[in-house]
Amino acid sequence: MRLTFSFIPGYTAEHLVVPWARAQYNVRLGLADGLLTYPSEERKEYAVFAEKPLFTQDFGQLIYSADNPNIALIESATSFSDLSSLTVIVENGSQWEEDNIPGYLERERGRDMKAMMHLLMLREAGDFMVQPAEDARFIAQELGYSKKLKIRKVDFIPNSRIPFHIGVSRQLPSAVDVIKQVDAAMRNPEFQSQRNSLIESYR
Repeated sequence: MRLTFSFIPGYTAEHLVVPWARAQYNVRLGLADGLLTYPSEERKEYAVFAEKPLFTQDFGQLIYSADNPNIALIESATSFSDLSSLTVIVENGSQWEEDNIPGYLERERGRDMKAMMHLLMLREAGDFMVQPAEDARFIAQELGYSKKLKIRKVDFIPNSRIPFHIGVSRQLPSAVDVIKQVDAAMRNPEFQSQRNSLIESYR
């Protein structure tokens, strides 16, 4: 986000990390100017989105602890049904998780990614999460769990590649103009080169 707005004269971006449900609420009411997310039809009702994604996240990984007693099951599963006896840790307000992780799996809810990682690694309140590998590595390193972190790429998670677009609240009078400038910045070859380098640095 910072990189994008560095290519747009006259704008600066201030960033606030809040629980996901609150982020959507704030943008809907105009308490925050924008967000970075999948542009669902519901979200298009209260935000204007960039034409192309800023990046695409791959949610096709199981995130779990090396100390989990069910590690053999997690590492041999070929479907969600194989994991039906386990508990998945999910994020409050995540529509993607509600839509793509079967309802028969027992859920333990965390308010954000840090809370979820603590639930997984410290409290052992659940067996696994479904998250992008980059996010999991970053949070695990930040919280001191890198040595216990295990990541397994699987092919049974539906809609696992999620495009994330910049969205601006329709409550902002200049929303359409801001998004036009975002679209123009994202077409800039220098921006594209720097964005790709930045993304690769997290992998």
